Amino acid sequence: MTNTDIGVDREAVPIPPIPEPETKPTPAVTRERVFVGTGLFWGLVVGVLAAIAVLILAAQNTASTTIAFLGWEFSTPLIVVILGTLLAGVIFDELFGLVYRARRRRTMSDRDQLKRIDRSAANVQ
Repeated sequence: MTNTDIGVDREAVPIPPIPEPETKPTPAVTRERVFVGTGLFWGLVVGVLAAIAVLILAAQNTASTTIAFLGWEFSTPLIVVILGTLLAGVIFDELFGLVYRARRRRTMSDRDQLKRIDRSAANVQ
């Protein structure tokens, strides 16, 4: 028995098109930071070694030094001058580091925002 015997003409029956699956935009892949350790142990070791070095430095530099700045003049132990200079250096370093990190965060935030805008523009088209 053939199709013509039943009365069905193959060419007369339309074949419905197969719908293509909808493509949804894939969500952005975010990288997660993986922290292996805090570095607390090595920070503690370096801190203890630095403290020992400062104690040795203080014990060996007790001689009085005269400091003259503009109109002022005063006498102080050499270790005070050394530690004061060290402290001023650390403070300036932290201030400049703070400015650098803030600028870097802003740049990275702007870059991420531009990527989101580009992705949303690509999805609209």
